[in-house]
Amino acid sequence: MLQAMKRIQVIGPKAELGHVVDQLYEAGTIHLESATEIIPKDEICLNGVRQEEADEITGVLGTISAIFSTLPVIADNPRVQAEIHTSLERKNHAELVARAREIISTLETTTRELAAKKTELTLSITTLNRYAKVLDIIQPVEKELPALEGFEVTILLVQEEHREVLELIKKELDTITGNRFEMIATTVDADTRAAIMVFPKKYSEEVHSFVYSVNVNEVRLPKEYAGRPFYEIYALIEENRLRAQDEIARIDRDLLALSNTWYQELVVIKKLLETINSQLGAYRNFGVSDYMFVIMGWIPKKNLNKTRKMIENRFSDRVIIHELPVTEKDMENAPVFYDNPPWVKPFEFIMQLVAPPRYREVDPTPILAIFFPLFFGIMVGDVGYGLVILAFALVIRHRFQAIGFAKNLANILIISSIPAIIFGFLFGEFFGDLGENLGWLHPVQVLGITWNRVDAMIPMLILAITIGIIHVFLGLFIGIRNAIITKKRKHLYEKTGMLLMITAIIVLVAMLAKVVPAFSVYPAVVLIVVALPLILMGAGVFGTIEVMSTVGNILSYSRLMAIGMASVILAMVANRLSGAFAFAVIGIIVALLLHALNVVLAMFSPSIHAVRLHLVEFFSKFYEGGGTPYKPFKREVP
Repeated sequence: MLQAMKRIQVIGPKAELGHVVDQLYEAGTIHLESATEIIPKDEICLNGVRQEEADEITGVLGTISAIFSTLPVIADNPRVQAEIHTSLERKNHAELVARAREIISTLETTTRELAAKKTELTLSITTLNRYAKVLDIIQPVEKELPALEGFEVTILLVQEEHREVLELIKKELDTITGNRFEMIATTVDADTRAAIMVFPKKYSEEVHSFVYSVNVNEVRLPKEYAGRPFYEIYALIEENRLRAQDEIARIDRDLLALSNTWYQELVVIKKLLETINSQLGAYRNFGVSDYMFVIMGWIPKKNLNKTRKMIENRFSDRVIIHELPVTEKDMENAPVFYDNPPWVKPFEFIMQLVAPPRYREVDPTPILAIFFPLFFGIMVGDVGYGLVILAFALVIRHRFQAIGFAKNLANILIISSIPAIIFGFLFGEFFGDLGENLGWLHPVQVLGITWNRVDAMIPMLILAITIGIIHVFLGLFIGIRNAIITKKRKHLYEKTGMLLMITAIIVLVAMLAKVVPAFSVYPAVVLIVVALPLILMGAGVFGTIEVMSTVGNILSYSRLMAIGMASVILAMVANRLSGAFAFAVIGIIVALLLHALNVVLAMFSPSIHAVRLHLVEFFSKFYEGGGTPYKPFKREVP
């Protein structure tokens, strides 16, 4: 559920600001607001603080990140880092920044130059590879070219789809050189053609100007390759490529040596500076005058006394925490803080699919934690499948304990597998009808109905629709409560009218089904007469359309029956196939594969549909969202 929040103001002498901030940062309970923006200038003139120091540390962190991008990553050494951390944490902000700048002055120029040189060599290898690839293809036609002395060789690369440009170039070269040139084209790959042009050097400037004007990619061989046979050029390319690779290897060794020397200390300094930076980044929210400071924010009610006691113990009456009165508008901006019991917390993960609730809305997470496992259990409803899902989820939680996403999903499956096992006993299912065939368990008889899902399709459908009515009505009741709290009359009229109208429709359907007596039509008509004006006042004409949408929402809960029915039928098919083959081993393998598929489907399909029933059918009756998440001023735990 959402915790009650209190708006507070921390006031004290300007000289104590740094110490107070350290204490609040350590407590990690206050969601900060900007005091300089909230407090009017005519009441007290407040200025922001320490922005220059924050900017300086941000710059240092940027430089350290740039150095990290050039240094090879090596394994963290926790022991060495702990020793470095112990020595550095004694330093104040200025001393720590000075140490960081000292290391930066040692590394920045060297690493930048080495990285630039490596980039240059890598580009050189790329260019050489390009030359080699083209020459490798063209070398066989070398004998068709004229003697190269006094001639220049230029290679053009053209996309296959634009190959007609080569004819244009050929005609223009004929004009420029007076037909004193050769052009040979060949395919480089599926997308590229290469053309080798050989022409007298005296036409070089005109030829290159024209090629540039038609925007063709020109591969110009370096001067040291000019006038050489292709096989010599190829050998030179290979020699230069090997030389560049050796130079890159040397640079990598130099960078690794620097990394071995400085990496561990840089990691520690970066973490310490990031902590300081996050703390200093909050300083823009604080306000100071000539003699005092003001800090404003929200704090969970349950943490207020503890935080106030901590400040009193450290600063006595020099610093006070003052609880502020709040207006309706203030409450709209209050941050949202989930504080649910352990069995509800995993379902906060599903709530991340929607915007956080507003402060005075009902937190639907506990309701989700009750109905989601119920829906899952009804749809799976098999002891065997429930046990397999439970075992799978326990393994996932154990192996991926550090990954929040996997841990939350595993916990949701663990909780949901329990109702699946319970409903499995009710339905008499253990891997479909296997348990019943073996005489291990049988469907339970309740209200004179034997709850075998295959035989009790109509009772299962009625159960599903009944759950839908309860769930949707609960949503409408919460919608009415929210409308009363937030004083939104139109929402109150709409939700109340919708509740009365759906009740009337249910009564009329029950009367037609002869579940209730015929005179029930009169109270139903009264409900409709009262509900219709309320709906029109609250939502207009479109509200009447929403009535039918809500009826559709209730009928949508029939999927609880349908998906469960599909699962049990697939399980029964698997059991039948196990004895349908001449070789029993083949039948058992086929049955196991089908049951494995059914287990996978039982984990995903019911989960998806249970989420849909909440987010679409249920939340649409009351949930607005758009609240501000509670982000306390504290050290982030990695």
